[in-house]
Amino acid sequence: MDLTPPLPRSGPTRSCTVGGPAAPQVHRVLLYYALEAAGRSLEADDVQAVFAVAELDDTTVQAVITWITTAGNPFAR
Repeated sequence: MDLTPPLPRSGPTRSCTVGGPAAPQVHRVLLYYALEAAGRSLEADDVQAVFAVAELDDTTVQAVITWITTAGNPFAR
């Protein structure tokens, strides 16, 4: 299991276009950040899901991050 560095709890959600072999790693960090910002503690199954989603394309990963962000913020529309 990869460990990610601690990330700030606040900040803008940005889309990130990354290509090549670094893309899944960047996607994982963005997904972990979104989950942490939404107040979600990760369990083993969650980590496996993050790894699977991180392998998808930028557009799909950004959609998942938007869903997480919206679900974690009851005032978001």
